[in-house]
Amino acid sequence: MNSDDSNANSVGRYIDTQKASLKQVFLIVLAGSVIFLDGLNTQSISVVTKSMSAGLGIELSKFGMVFAALQAGGIIGTFLVGYLGDKLGRRPMVISSALAIALISFATAFTQTIWQLTALRFLIGIALGGAFPSVMALGGEYVSKRHRATIVSVLLANYSLGAATGAIVNGYFLRHYHWQAVFLADGCVSLIVAIVALIFIKESPHYLFVRGERKAAERTLKSIFPNGIAFIAEETSPSVAKSKAKASAPLKAIFQPGRVGATIALLGVLATSQATIKVMTVWLTPLQQSAGVSIRDTSYVLASLDVGSMLGLGFAGYIVTLLGPRRLLGPSLILLSLATAAIGASMHLFAALVPAGFLIGFAGGLGQSAPLALFAATYPTESRSTALGIGNMSKQAGSMLSPLLVGGLVALGWRPDSILYCVAFVPLIGLALVTVYLTRANKTNKMQGSQIRDVT
Repeated sequence: MNSDDSNANSVGRYIDTQKASLKQVFLIVLAGSVIFLDGLNTQSISVVTKSMSAGLGIELSKFGMVFAALQAGGIIGTFLVGYLGDKLGRRPMVISSALAIALISFATAFTQTIWQLTALRFLIGIALGGAFPSVMALGGEYVSKRHRATIVSVLLANYSLGAATGAIVNGYFLRHYHWQAVFLADGCVSLIVAIVALIFIKESPHYLFVRGERKAAERTLKSIFPNGIAFIAEETSPSVAKSKAKASAPLKAIFQPGRVGATIALLGVLATSQATIKVMTVWLTPLQQSAGVSIRDTSYVLASLDVGSMLGLGFAGYIVTLLGPRRLLGPSLILLSLATAAIGASMHLFAALVPAGFLIGFAGGLGQSAPLALFAATYPTESRSTALGIGNMSKQAGSMLSPLLVGGLVALGWRPDSILYCVAFVPLIGLALVTVYLTRANKTNKMQGSQIRDVT
């Protein structure tokens, strides 16, 4: 896999030599606020579902297609808008996504039928999914290459922060007002973020450079680092024609020879990690209760999983930077598998369930965040947003399919512990994909110019 161009052009070298500036920090916080909206809005529908069902006279069982519409829209949005982010720029995609989230949130407050609600959740799924790859690419390109993995993981952790905030704030609005107030409040917050982003957010200097816009890249760098002197030698800047031709096929760049194996391996890790976490989030509690575990104990186990996941997502980039992906991904997948199996083996041992739940969340967070950090750190500028979009699409697919498969096992009458043992094998599939690819790459000695040696 070709490494990012941060050491191959003047933009990357300049950013690598600069100290962090307040403007740089502000832009990263602003980018993170868009991911925060994702978690906030996704949590909204969960909080108000019962109230909407009563208020609109819609059977609770029909909300299944509302939840599915959000996931389907997310899969489309994360790929489509990620692709457009490489074609048209990260900044317009981030701003338009935040604005769309605001407008659709307002519209949801006035919905009257299940079909209107389903259509709106599908559209907001596109907006929420679409914000992800462009924000990740943009935030990662504001900083030096050595900090890119850390920043991507911090940005990703804003989703969990938004979800946690949404659970509290949306619950407050629901208790004191009505379900429409939840969406109106979400729309107001999203609109404020969109306006602030429109005023302050800057296009990626890396993106401007590879598009042949040298002067624009210099102006952006001077804005981010006001105490520095940004100058990009004209002879290092690609021609506009050459750069547009290079950026015209981001998908081809991701799956080109020498990179396709790494792409498949990272997608496999993302899908299997997210599949495991999703199963444990939605199925662990009913499986435990079916086995006779008390409601109190299951709530503590689920809380420990959520805390572990937030910490895993937040610290993944730092751990990648500190230890290197080789020392992280493999052990995290093994730990995720063992902890899942441990819950199956100790279903009635509370002292083991809580730490096992925490380890599942933490290892799963690492397994989701580290591959995305690698996508951001190792794919070139002209295909980075598309790569992050495909990565998130892989996560969404794992999130959709795994609960259905477990539901099938439940319908077949499988015991809860047997189901958990089966789920414990899922992370090992991702581990196998990475291991097979690396073994083949080492044997054929095709790792020249590649950073995939750091994947596991």
